[in-house]
Amino acid sequence: MKCCPADKDLKEEWEHELENEASIDENEISNLCNIFKVLSNPLRLKIAYHLLKQEYCVGALVYLLREKQNLVSHHLSIMKENELVDSYRSSRYTYYRLKPEIRLMLSSNRQL
Repeated sequence: MKCCPADKDLKEEWEHELENEASIDENEISNLCNIFKVLSNPLRLKIAYHLLKQEYCVGALVYLLREKQNLVSHHLSIMKENELVDSYRSSRYTYYRLKPEIRLMLSSNRQL
């Protein structure tokens, strides 16, 4: 259909079709903005890409990223607060994994 038709009847039909299209869910937009904001930090994005491959404990991420433990832990806590990662304890270690929706989002952008 032609955009912004000049004919009055066509314009009414065009406007009606636009109004019937699915509206944007503001909560979804807000959630996506938050996810992108969290992942806009290069270290957090690196952590996320490592967690795409498998679950890791902080020590393994520290080794892989060549960063200090307190810095990696800090960024993981931000990711956990914003619901990008889950964690679980096994023995004395805490392991982190990406939430399924974040995994899907990132893996669709990258060939593993």
